[in-house]
Amino acid sequence: MECHFDARSACAWLAALVLLPLGARAATVTGNNPIAPHIATSITNDSAQKIVNLMQADSYNFQNTKSPTVWMIRFAGDHLKDIKVVVTVKDSTMVVFVTVVENQHLPVTTDFMRTLLVQNHELDRVKVGYDREGDLSVRIDGSVRVMDAAELREIVNQVRNASDEIYGMIEPSLLQ
Repeated sequence: MECHFDARSACAWLAALVLLPLGARAATVTGNNPIAPHIATSITNDSAQKIVNLMQADSYNFQNTKSPTVWMIRFAGDHLKDIKVVVTVKDSTMVVFVTVVENQHLPVTTDFMRTLLVQNHELDRVKVGYDREGDLSVRIDGSVRVMDAAELREIVNQVRNASDEIYGMIEPSLLQ
């Protein structure tokens, strides 16, 4: 049996050899694989247990929420009297944030926005921005894989302190 390949056939075979394994890999990572959601749930559950253990090691008086992967730690600040630090995990990512001010109290002026941008630049590791609902928030994202008690404590303290500091700066500008 003779086999003749022209350039078009060779490209088609090469594409099939390269792309089919990639497509098969994509199918196992996405919803086509009935095991994938269980793996993601297992990773999230493992991450959640690790974060709970670290919060306990740091002696945080945290509150559980309706979700098994979201907790709240309350602090009193100098400017923001009730700082609610939220700790959440999904897969192997941890997000620690504070909603500093709700949307309806935020002025929409260039001076106000500039103040927030400057703080976003000045503060180490902390993101200052608007969340999905338009509320002003301060957050730090981290990898659960490399998290230890000292790093969690540092992240929680940075988010807490940045929230309090920013609130003190913007409080006179807030809308009633």
